[in-house]
Amino acid sequence: MAHAETDEYRGLVAVLNRMLERIDAAFKSQRRLTADVSHELRSPLTALRGEIEVALRAERTPRDYQRVLHSALEEIDRLTAMSDDLLLITRADAGLLAAHRAPTDVNAIIRRELDGMRGRIEEKDLAVRTDLDPALGRVAVDPALTRRLIEELLDNGVKFAPPGGTVVVATTVAGGVPRLAVENSGAPLASEELAHLFEPFYRADQARTRGTGTGLGLALVAAVTRVHGGSIRAVNVPSGGVRLECELGGATDARHAA
Repeated sequence: MAHAETDEYRGLVAVLNRMLERIDAAFKSQRRLTADVSHELRSPLTALRGEIEVALRAERTPRDYQRVLHSALEEIDRLTAMSDDLLLITRADAGLLAAHRAPTDVNAIIRRELDGMRGRIEEKDLAVRTDLDPALGRVAVDPALTRRLIEELLDNGVKFAPPGGTVVVATTVAGGVPRLAVENSGAPLASEELAHLFEPFYRADQARTRGTGTGLGLALVAAVTRVHGGSIRAVNVPSGGVRLECELGGATDARHAA
C-alpha cells in the first residue's frame, strides 16, 4: 500500500514539474517578446524623432519640409504595420481570433498576389514557377486571413531568393485538407534557424533582413494557420533553399463553409 502511494506521489510530482516547466517557458517567452517589441519599436521612433529634430533646428525650404514629412510618414506606416501584425498574432495566441470561413479560391489569391509582386520579381530576375492544383477548388477558409498568409509567404520567398534564383509555389489537396508550399532557391538554413523561424521578430539572416519588414511576417503566417486548425513547417530543399509547407484545416467543398 505504501509503495503504491509513493508511486502515486512521484507521478503527481512529475505532473506538477512538467506544468511548472511549461509555465516557466511561457513566462520566458512573454518576457522575450516584450523585450523584442521594445527593441523593434525603438528604431522607427528614433528615426522619426531624429528627422523632426533636424528639421526644427533651422528654417527649411518647403521642399525640405516635404521630404521630412514623407520620411516621417514612412516610419509611421512601419509602426502601424508592426502594431497591426502584433495585434493579430497576440489575439490568435489568446484564442480571441476566429476564422470566418467562406468559400475561397486560394489559387486565384495566389495569382493576384504574384501579379502584384511582378515588379519585385523582375527586378531580381527571378524565375517563378506555379503548380496550382485545380482540384483545390473553393475551400472553406477565412478569405482575409488567408490572403494575409499568402501575401507573407510569397513575400518571404521573393525576398530571400537570390538574384536570378527561383521561387516555386504549389497547392495540393489531400484528404479534404488544402496545402500550400512556397519554395525559394538559395542557401539552406541551420536546424536551429528552422526551429525558430516562426517566432516573432526572429530573423535567420540578420545581415540580409536588417531594416526590412516588421519581423513578424512568418509569425503571422503561423498564427493564421493555427486559427484555421492547421500546421506549418520549414524544410531545407535538397537542391538548395528553403520550402515553407502550410496545411490549412478546412473543407474543400464550399457547401461546408457555413
